[in-house]
Amino acid sequence: MTSAPELTPELFWQHSLQHYAQLGVADACLALQDNYQVNINLLLFYHWCYTVNQPVTRALRKALDEAVATSDPAIRQHRSRRRAAKGSSDYEALKQQELELEAAQQAELVATYQKIKGSESLNGMFNDSDPLICLLNWLGLPNNSETQDLIKTVLQA
Repeated sequence: MTSAPELTPELFWQHSLQHYAQLGVADACLALQDNYQVNINLLLFYHWCYTVNQPVTRALRKALDEAVATSDPAIRQHRSRRRAAKGSSDYEALKQQELELEAAQQAELVATYQKIKGSESLNGMFNDSDPLICLLNWLGLPNNSETQDLIKTVLQA
């Protein structure tokens, strides 16, 4: 059995920035966030797993969901404030603060991954299953053409 891939908060942040910049990915991520309340950091984490062929177990998904649940309300509240401030002198500072909150959440996801990978075998779902269906289920999305197209855009970019 191969060992789980190494990941640091900086590596994950760089992966996320590079992938988010790919054609169509930002728009797909924002549509999933705004229309389906998908946590984009979690989606990008699953994308990283997909990219490095890292299976995702039920225990890891549960732990990642719990990690996101602790920080997501503050990020959503801050995002609402930033969006309401669009066009004001506070907008850029609020945007920078939001990026810092996002980076902190990503660091929480990496710490959760490190903890789980150290405590159990990470053999599990993803590589053995259709990644599209896995992500739709894991993110609680309806299985329809819109969500399928959005997830495909994120996975295949």
